[in-house]
Amino acid sequence: MSPVTSATDRSVPTRVVFDRIAERLQVVVDAAPADVDDVAVAVGSTRVRVTIAGELPIEVTGTPPTPRHRFTDDRAAYYNNGVLTVSIGTTRRRW
Repeated sequence: MSPVTSATDRSVPTRVVFDRIAERLQVVVDAAPADVDDVAVAVGSTRVRVTIAGELPIEVTGTPPTPRHRFTDDRAAYYNNGVLTVSIGTTRRRW
């Protein structure tokens, strides 16, 4: 499982699950009470960053499950009732 770190002292409930069969990483963050306009997601080839704006801004960062994995362009994010779900495809890098 990939490590998830927070750049602030305030923590938020976060769950990271890697589905090996589907080769997808799913990050679920409890962003309540933030509005959808206060939540931003940025995904690069080796990092996913979730930022929640507000009185106490929060940044959550995650990486692929292993150093050999990279994120693909197959990505989706959903925000429902204060819960952000980010699903990202992964692929193994060939040496």
